[in-house]
Amino acid sequence: MEELSYSPIEGKSRGYRNMVFAIGIVIAIFIVSYLTAYLKGFQVWGVSNTVPWGQLITLDIYFIGLSAGAIVVSSLGYVFKKEEYKPIGRLAVYVGLLCMIGAMICVLTDLGRPEKFWRLFMFFYLNNMTSVFAINGIFYGGYILLMIVYLWLVMEGKHHLATLIGTVDVCWAVLVHTFTGSIFGLISTREILTSPIKPFEFVVAACTSGTSLLIILAYISFKKSKRHLDPKLLISLGKLLSYFIIVLLIMVFFDKLVHTYFPHREGAVFLMTGPYWWLFWILQIGMGIVIPLIILFHPKWGKSLKGVMTASASVVIGVLGERAAIVIPGTAQVQNLFPGELQGVWGTPGTFSITFWETTMSLGAVAMVALLFVLGLRYLPILPAKPAEVAAPTPAPAAEIPAAPAEAPK
Repeated sequence: MEELSYSPIEGKSRGYRNMVFAIGIVIAIFIVSYLTAYLKGFQVWGVSNTVPWGQLITLDIYFIGLSAGAIVVSSLGYVFKKEEYKPIGRLAVYVGLLCMIGAMICVLTDLGRPEKFWRLFMFFYLNNMTSVFAINGIFYGGYILLMIVYLWLVMEGKHHLATLIGTVDVCWAVLVHTFTGSIFGLISTREILTSPIKPFEFVVAACTSGTSLLIILAYISFKKSKRHLDPKLLISLGKLLSYFIIVLLIMVFFDKLVHTYFPHREGAVFLMTGPYWWLFWILQIGMGIVIPLIILFHPKWGKSLKGVMTASASVVIGVLGERAAIVIPGTAQVQNLFPGELQGVWGTPGTFSITFWETTMSLGAVAMVALLFVLGLRYLPILPAKPAEVAAPTPAPAAEIPAAPAEAPK
């Protein structure tokens, strides 16, 4: 296959400038919201002693999943040598890097005191290295460095090294999200969270959401910048997405089957019928699994670009709901601290409120990732060049013909 040429987008249109301006406004609101939360404390958030994790931690694990999924898709072109996926290869690596940066923004914001972030990296000194949190600090830092090197290699055209680093990066991405899932799956005191399947469920959900986001971003980026993208590429990614969703459905089914088995099923009942039932049934199951499967396996919709885009959008929203269905109900359920007497905090389930300050900080984290994305398209050769931008071979200069000598005057 002929080597692709890449080029940045022009970024001079009114639509591009308006988009950057709108993203900047959201980031400005984020800064104000963050300063308010920093000065007033967690009392302006929706979290509490009962539900300590809220929107930002939900976005954190969501971003990590998006990153892992995008890196897995990038391996199709650079690791498994599927030439038809090369046009979106750089985009996949770049999206993976940005999503991981977004995850770190969410973590630092959720800390409340980000100036103490350095303590997270004091391995074997201030950190308990038997903790999954501490181990993840190593994985996260190494993962970001690997993606930077991976992106640099593919942009420099160093294909052999890119294949090697890409292979390591894909394996690292799987480990990163496996251990992220272990944070929740190993909490034995929380019935909704604890599960040996949870780490693997996280990885598969990451593949579904990352693939879906990449389909949407590739379609929009290529269309708006007037670059050519074969629709068959996105439809083939839609078929891959359907396989990921089936595996995810199997894992969710058996995980919930075990949790609903008598007698210890209070957590599953709380998740499915409690105040946050809609996170599970409408978002996780409905939009994350059922709707996209119906579309992708439909004989007509599954083979159309519009159908694949609709299914991908549904998955992106549904997996976000799946993350929320883990974080919020998982900590809101009443804990059985004193069997037969008093349970949880005064015997009542925890509640989570959607507050203005926490919501604007969450939107601001998304806006920062979006700004880095559109600026990257403007200043980095991420997308294949337009046909007119591919430099044509310069014709050889014509041989100079010596001028005739001037005729001597008579």
